[in-house]
Parts: sequence; structure tokens; C-alpha cells
Amino acid sequence: MAQPEVPHSRQLALDYFEDYVKVHARQLPGKSVYDLSAGSGYIAGLFQAQGAHAHLFDLFPEQNKRSDLHCEKIDLQKPFPIADAAADIVICSETIEHLPDQHHFFRETARILKTGGRLLLTTPNTSSLRSRFAQFLGESEHYSTPLPNEHDAFVRWPGRTDGYFGKIFLSGLLRLRLLAALQGLRIDRVVKTRVSSTSQLLLITYPLIWFFSWRNYRRQLHAHPEQRTALTEIFQLNTSTGVLLSKHLIVEWVKG
Repeated sequence: MAQPEVPHSRQLALDYFEDYVKVHARQLPGKSVYDLSAGSGYIAGLFQAQGAHAHLFDLFPEQNKRSDLHCEKIDLQKPFPIADAAADIVICSETIEHLPDQHHFFRETARILKTGGRLLLTTPNTSSLRSRFAQFLGESEHYSTPLPNEHDAFVRWPGRTDGYFGKIFLSGLLRLRLLAALQGLRIDRVVKTRVSSTSQLLLITYPLIWFFSWRNYRRQLHAHPEQRTALTEIFQLNTSTGVLLSKHLIVEWVKG
């Protein structure tokens, strides 16, 4: 099945899912996989081809052109029409940045995941040095993109009155980690993606990032030694060169 034509950043997400199903081919048969932003159905089709039971959901189910499975309508800002502990794997690709209530998303995702189940999430990397620089210049995702404004904040679906917000709810890795941790989801893996050349140039600032992160870590650890595990993970993520340099953010969470 040939990859669909997608923007460069989303290409990195597709590459990740193709690699994931190859690496985990022996574990996927019989697994219940729920793609909550199925789009064309391509990603869910990768899991189906490996013997998983794929379930497709999307705000606009008519996008499903690449899978013979039925795609159901879902609004990720409302209770998910999925039973408790139904999913071994939940997929959310290129969607979290469009959701105003991300805490609701993680709460519902934790509800439908089985203990030991995994959330596979991809989103623009606002924790990269390139994105941090763009935020400094104009609170935008990238320094070459238009600044957020009310004229393009909401995208209406062709021929429909409803639609979705653009990328105005971008969240960095630490914020996503926090929202997930509140629901009992822990980070198992942050995937390194293609390196941004701009971030490489900005790596000159790394000593400052490391020093201030370390100083804050030591202060918090002194005040709250019982939080050592969480504080250490936060420090490691905030100073990870893999996170700071990667163009895209791809994270695997585990429940419980």
C-alpha cells in the first residue's frame, strides 16, 4: 500500500507507524487498535495488515479512502463512544494540537485503554529549539508561518458548516506529559525524528538550557524529595538533545 501524499512533517509520522508495525509484527495479531484520527485510513490499514483488529474513528469519517473498514464519527471533545478498557493500542496522529481540551482527551484515552495498553501520539514538536525560537519571535509554530489570527483559526470542512481549529493548541512535551500523567499514563519512549538544521544552529544555547533546568531541578528536589521520580524525568526530557533537535514529536505512553 503506497503512502499518501502528505506535508513533509506528517511524512515523519507515517514513517514512524510503518516502522512500528514492522518492529512489533509478532505482537500485533489479535490486538485491538483504535485510531481516533483515522483520516484516509492508511495508518489503521498498516495495523490491520499485521493481523490487528483495527477500529477507525474520525470527526469526518468520509475521509476514509484507503481502508475497507468502517470509520465511525467521533468528536474528541466529547465522551468517546468506546467501551472501558477496550483498546490495546490507541493512535492519535496529528490531532492533539487541534483540541482545546487536551485534558479531556487524555482522560478518555486512559479510560478506553487496557492496563498495559499504549497510546501512540504524533504532533508538531513545539519543544524543539526551532519551535522555541519561533515562539520567542512571534508565538507561532514556525518562524516562517503566519502568526495566529482569527481569520484562519477555524477550518470549515468543505460542504459542511462544522470544522476544526487549526494548530492553535500546540503543546510541548512537558505539558503533554503532565496531562497524561494525571491520568496514569507514563512515557515509555520518545522517538527521535529527522533533525532540524535550525535547531542544530540553536544548540549553542544548550549550556544555558541545561544549567537553568538543573538549577530548577535541584531546588525542587530539595523542597519535594518525594517527587524525585517525576522531577528527574522532567529534567531529562527538558534537556534531551533528541527532543530539542527533532523536527517532529512522537511519543509512546503506557497505561499503568
